[in-house]
Amino acid sequence: MATNRWSLFLLAAAIALLGGCGGSNANVQNPPPPPQSDVSIAFQPQPGGSLAVGFTENLTAVVSNDSSNDGVDWSLTCQADPDNKHGLCGSLSALHTASGSPTTYAAPSTLSTSSMGVEIVAYATVAPTENAVAPITITSFDSLLNGSYVLQLQGTDANGGPNYQFAGVVVFDGNGGITSGEQTVNFADSTGALLSKSDPILAAPNSYFVGNDGRGTITITTADDTIGGNGIETFAFVILSSFQALISQMDISSKTVTVATGASASGTMNLQTSTAAPSGGYAFAVSGLNVVKTLPLAVGGILNVDSPGKISGNGSVTDEILGKKVVATGLGISGTITAPDQFGAVTLSLLAPFGTANKAIPVQFTGYIVDSTHIELIESDNIVGSTSAFGSTAGVAIGQGTATGAFNNSALLGSYVFSILGADLSPLPESSAVPATLTAAGVLTADGKGNLTDGFTDTFLALNTAQGTAANPQTGAQISAAFDGTYSADTSGTGRATLTLDNFNPNPKHGYQPVLFFYFTGSGSENTPLILEAGANAYPLLGAGIAYPQSTAAPAFGGDYGFSFTQELSGSSENDGTGQMTASPAATPPSLSGVADVNFSFTANLDQPFTGGFSAPASNGLFQGTLVDNSSIVSSVVFNPQIAADFYSIDAGHGFFVETDLVTQGAAQNGQVSLGYYAARAPVCAGCP
Repeated sequence: MATNRWSLFLLAAAIALLGGCGGSNANVQNPPPPPQSDVSIAFQPQPGGSLAVGFTENLTAVVSNDSSNDGVDWSLTCQADPDNKHGLCGSLSALHTASGSPTTYAAPSTLSTSSMGVEIVAYATVAPTENAVAPITITSFDSLLNGSYVLQLQGTDANGGPNYQFAGVVVFDGNGGITSGEQTVNFADSTGALLSKSDPILAAPNSYFVGNDGRGTITITTADDTIGGNGIETFAFVILSSFQALISQMDISSKTVTVATGASASGTMNLQTSTAAPSGGYAFAVSGLNVVKTLPLAVGGILNVDSPGKISGNGSVTDEILGKKVVATGLGISGTITAPDQFGAVTLSLLAPFGTANKAIPVQFTGYIVDSTHIELIESDNIVGSTSAFGSTAGVAIGQGTATGAFNNSALLGSYVFSILGADLSPLPESSAVPATLTAAGVLTADGKGNLTDGFTDTFLALNTAQGTAANPQTGAQISAAFDGTYSADTSGTGRATLTLDNFNPNPKHGYQPVLFFYFTGSGSENTPLILEAGANAYPLLGAGIAYPQSTAAPAFGGDYGFSFTQELSGSSENDGTGQMTASPAATPPSLSGVADVNFSFTANLDQPFTGGFSAPASNGLFQGTLVDNSSIVSSVVFNPQIAADFYSIDAGHGFFVETDLVTQGAAQNGQVSLGYYAARAPVCAGCP
């Protein structure tokens, strides 16, 4: 509706009349002449009725019959912020313009609801009762998320828990709301005790938001204030497509306010496309902590669901790495699996030959089905009052499909790019090990006959001192070297293989010879093996990861990407984050730019800008780069404030990056290791960043 200002003119006239009472006629001030009755104002052109968050629009108003050329006054209001004192309505570049000159309206970058109405009014300055009103609806991109999504994250929590895991299903309504879901969380309570809890995810006030650059937030309010930040779990994410997003956990109250968080973690969010009962062979790998001995733990193997509800010992095999020791290798495992519930959750009850005595130990996982071949796993036997708790672990299971039971050395053929995240076990005692202090990325080629060639790895141990000397004491160890080696697949055809990496060049001081366990997940391009890594002697370590077949096309890096990363700073603070970046290979030199959302020391830091550069990828997909923090925050929370990294291209669509400046001979160490994953993302709309 039109807005008038008669009340202002009546008040002015009354003041003028009162000023003239009791004085001479000479002091009487006559009211100003009435405005020109033929003045009019109109938008040219009429503004659009809707605008997306983060976008701008030029508005132009023309005043007719304004002989004094006084121009246009502008106002902006919305129900959430009637006077726009807090900027929730957005902003106008100018509150006064000449007739026919534009002002630019910038929509807010976030919304508290899926849409918001604003009202922009153009007044003829010479005659304020003449105005034109533009109602505009600000919309988000929440419709990109619609349906059930499976979330899985791993990290640490603020109560001192060395391992934090989250897995669950969240149902988005496509309009900024969450209708239902369920979750399982492994965390440390205020006493430091490790616990596992499963709870439903309710509707209101839970919500989510998607911005114009594909970044967004999820807020889940629970009935349990021991979870998240006082019962509120908040996640930042970047959408890769309507099927997948990368996600990190942090508590976020607003764009400009930081709040202590209950957890720092990163992971994935995938559209659930099937809840059918699992069948056939599944490779799996999980990592975390053994809660009995409080030692780092990694478990992997093959689970063969060979009849409804049953995981038999036929074709099922497992390995266990407990601290510095591989305590189970290629031993049988069996159990049961329940039918999926309404959210696609299953319970796996296993008997595993774990520990140094290899006795059958009950272990329970909750699995959230993503599709016909992927299940997100989280251990759920560490509940309050349990007398049979084994560990606090999480990971993934990937189906082997029709290749179940038919694997041999030929299953590993061609070039693979891999990454591993874990713990440096060099500090004593082992129970003091810190998660995310082992970061590794690399590439290798298998000939299908048991030989590994053309390998190269960047492996970093944040707390190891094996490479230091008395003259140059050094905290941190780096293996950046070429290698070859051998491998052998189990003759039983389960899909388990043991890789021995050897002949490093340059050979690390004191020698480095890790063992990798590969668990095949399919055939050809579908074979993305899951990995466990163990190390000993001067380089004790434990980790878990994944390998991807590398494209035979020429390596390329350019365009829009989403990414996630985990950092460990001096073995004392894990930082996790997500963001979006643009790689410009045609620039001179090639450049990077982007924005990240980072949980830094359990404090949320949003909208952190960064830049960088990179070299052209080599034939094996390896290339160097730098990432430079352009944040206004003094502590430089994204890349501390600049890191060097090696990038490993899987194909033009995705790859890994690992920080490479932990160790610099003769210079101060930055004490930080980082490991990240990047994947191509499609802009959420035409013209969106």
